[in-house]
Amino acid sequence: MSRFIRLLLLRILLTWSEDHSAALPVFPSLLPTTTTTPTTRTTTTPLGPTEKFTAIQPLATLFTQQNNTDLRSQVGTTAVLHCLAHHVGENTVSWIRRRDYHLLTVGTQLYSSDDRFQVRFVKQENDWQLHIRYVQVRDDGVYECQVSSHPPVSLFSSLHVLEATAEILGGPEKYMTVGSSLRLVCVLRDHTQPPSYVFWYHDDRMINYHVTREVRVETSGGLSVLFLDNVRPTDSGNYTCSPSNTRPAFISIHVLKGGETPAAIHSSANTSFPSLLVLLLLLGLLSPGLSPGALPGPSLHGPRPGCSSWSWFTKSSVLSLFVGPVNAAGRSLYNSCHDK
Repeated sequence: MSRFIRLLLLRILLTWSEDHSAALPVFPSLLPTTTTTPTTRTTTTPLGPTEKFTAIQPLATLFTQQNNTDLRSQVGTTAVLHCLAHHVGENTVSWIRRRDYHLLTVGTQLYSSDDRFQVRFVKQENDWQLHIRYVQVRDDGVYECQVSSHPPVSLFSSLHVLEATAEILGGPEKYMTVGSSLRLVCVLRDHTQPPSYVFWYHDDRMINYHVTREVRVETSGGLSVLFLDNVRPTDSGNYTCSPSNTRPAFISIHVLKGGETPAAIHSSANTSFPSLLVLLLLLGLLSPGLSPGALPGPSLHGPRPGCSSWSWFTKSSVLSLFVGPVNAAGRSLYNSCHDK
């Protein structure tokens, strides 16, 4: 009986729990909560037959200066051509003279037999410089800086060589009076840099540092001035302005004595040579009896009897050299004293 009662109670309890399970309170779990994070997995897919592997390419060579630049340099100075090349890498930089495609330098090595050419690499600026010392007129032309990349890249520079000249203002002659002051101004033309020095000469003697006369020279840039106080007749002569790396200039100074005029100086200069000519003619024509060996003369067949060597040589040669219109007369005189 008791067993039956227990089964009945159990059946009632089960039936009631099924009907009221939704109304039972839900208590929070006392177990610690766990969180899961999703994981990612990277898979490497092998390259297929149609896929290509792209390698990192080196940076292309870059010139950081303008192409086809012009440089002016005067004779005797040093010209510097620049080539600013970046990202050269394992390539080499060469300088080539375009006139004859002559290879001048490769890297830092000189390939020309002309040791006036030098190459200098300025690492801070990536500048491959070509130096040409003691520039000459024949160095004028186009030069190429080439980097041996694929394809090669080049930078061109044109060198213009100037021949500087000097000019003395007021030339080619100047007339002074005794006791006056001489001032000569020398101007440089077509120069690219000031001269290292300017030497002044009186005839063949340099007078920049004259110890016995008050000579003063002032030089600034492309201008040089010579000062000489209280000129004397001995100061007459040729004066030369000779700057470094420059073609010199000349001027003739005439110091007039009391009563002299420029016309008188020109007259005496023009009559000095004819006077010498007349003296030579008279000596040759009036002195046939001089020794035959006094002056050697041309001898084809020897003189005829009665004609001395000095007489026919003097008459023909002197006349021929100094008086052009009488060449025929000189030849007739020569033929008259020689066998044909």
